[in-house]
Amino acid sequence: MRFQSVNNLATTGATDPTTWQRLVSAAIQHRFNPTPYNLVVVQKSSPESLRLYTNGKIAFRSLVNTGISVMPTVDGTFPVYLRYTSQTMAGTNPNGTHYSDPGIPWVSYFNGGDALHGFIRSSYGWPQSLGCVEMPFAQAKVLWPHTPIGTMVTVQ
Repeated sequence: MRFQSVNNLATTGATDPTTWQRLVSAAIQHRFNPTPYNLVVVQKSSPESLRLYTNGKIAFRSLVNTGISVMPTVDGTFPVYLRYTSQTMAGTNPNGTHYSDPGIPWVSYFNGGDALHGFIRSSYGWPQSLGCVEMPFAQAKVLWPHTPIGTMVTVQ
């Protein structure tokens, strides 16, 4: 997905004939990914935290909040597939009421409606979200440039 994004191709993650042709051409010309390899690891054990690895070394840490028991953040490894600097997040609460939160900053979607993003809470480090990985605005702003399309996010 990252290769496709950098080369202005549809970011499907599938190696179609056009992607394959561009990959082969890039390899022959010794053109490599212009950005470092990043990995985000979200730890759901208490206190919940996030680590950003850049080229295998920890580059950033933050306390985070993951999903509550009735709307958990799913364990697994997923690619970032959509990003926004700010957006309105809307949906349905577990009790059936609806929410609409405008101005949610630094959003990187990685699994369905689950995203890394900023969110104001009185504390961080324990399950409070509806499946997303929430962090303070300032922390989300630091992380966001390191989560381009295709960045892998591991939740465990």
